[in-house]
Amino acid sequence: MDFDKDTVEFLEALDSGTRKIYSCGLAAFQEFYKPQGTIKDFLDRVEEDSLRSRRDKQRVARNTLKEFLEWLHGKGYKSKTVRAYVAAVQSEAKYFDLPISTRYVDVPVGKPFSQKYPWTIDDISKFVSMIGKPIHKAIAVSIFQSGLGISDLLALTYGDIQHEFEQGVVPICLDLARIKTDVPFMTFIGDWGVSLLKQHLAGNSLKPEDRLFRITSSAVDGYFERLARKFVGEYQGNNPIRPHSLRAAFCTLLSDHKVNPLYIEFWMGHHVAEQQRVYVSKSREGWRETYRTQAEPWLTPSFRSRKNNAEHAS
Repeated sequence: MDFDKDTVEFLEALDSGTRKIYSCGLAAFQEFYKPQGTIKDFLDRVEEDSLRSRRDKQRVARNTLKEFLEWLHGKGYKSKTVRAYVAAVQSEAKYFDLPISTRYVDVPVGKPFSQKYPWTIDDISKFVSMIGKPIHKAIAVSIFQSGLGISDLLALTYGDIQHEFEQGVVPICLDLARIKTDVPFMTFIGDWGVSLLKQHLAGNSLKPEDRLFRITSSAVDGYFERLARKFVGEYQGNNPIRPHSLRAAFCTLLSDHKVNPLYIEFWMGHHVAEQQRVYVSKSREGWRETYRTQAEPWLTPSFRSRKNNAEHAS
């Protein structure tokens, strides 16, 4: 599909994943709008209408989107696709500083997002025991015990843990900067996670630059989705036991046990206000001892549960 130069400029400013979705949406809009012109023509008319007085406005954007919605429904598009295609038009308009509201447009309502599962330590132990492959066990417990997001976890290399891993230091320190925000922080993986990490890495000869988990986030999400049907049954919306739910469980369980909220924020890589940084200014060993005594006990199941998990993995 050939687009006008404005639309090409907009699409080139997007990341590849969003570009693919929005290209489809804008192609559909261009087909719909073809009798009246190009997408650029539409934006020009929206801009002209925005400059008119209140009584003279023709509400070009709102009326056109209503017609576009009817056209999409007539073509048999599903609600999720309709929302995405309307969002594509909105986004291009916003790129050119032309905000378009859908408040008075009957855009299909999305399915409600599922709540994250209300994890307890026993539930997490049970869930991990259901996981078959060592790599997925190690990923699940590493997220839960460290509070890392899936992107930060999958970006870890052997060099990030090599010295302490080979020296048998536990809990292992992860001295990082969040990919999403570039905020520097430290967190840890406790004895339970390290034992599963050893099982996962057993027999591998790794270089410092090798990733600990050679798997994509979408593959991890897919695995968790398959397990969810067994663990929680049917659900609507997002997977309630998706990997991010384990990061949330890290925060919730430590909060429930009255761990200093600033420590939790720091371990999760959240921004700590300038005036509060003095309270998180500890050495590596200071943080390790704090984690070992104040956090790890609440992030570790009973010895019997851990033993069963290890036997299941082997």
